[in-house]
Amino acid sequence: MHDSHSPLLGGPKRIEQIFDPQHILCRDDLLWVLHYVQKKVAQKDPALLELPKPRLMRNFQYFGEAAVLLLSRSSAQGLDNERIRVCLLEAMHGLFQSGENEAAPPSNDYS
Repeated sequence: MHDSHSPLLGGPKRIEQIFDPQHILCRDDLLWVLHYVQKKVAQKDPALLELPKPRLMRNFQYFGEAAVLLLSRSSAQGLDNERIRVCLLEAMHGLFQSGENEAAPPSNDYS
């Protein structure tokens, strides 16, 4: 796996860069976040274990949506930056502290 996907490289700085509205998202950003979340789940991160089940389901919903959006695009040029950013932010809910964490609007409610 490419080093830029490692959740240990960049950490909070990389997360803040990805969620900066001025930053143009690329395919590597999506892969990095998906890998970061996957590693946190595999490690049974205490921050995730403290989330209520409905919130965990919402995280999973957005994780899956980001993965599908990534797979459905042949290049990052076609990605809707704001939509992808919302999916990534919601998928990472509870794994980092940010003022934007609660500001991301849900796209749809499956509850």
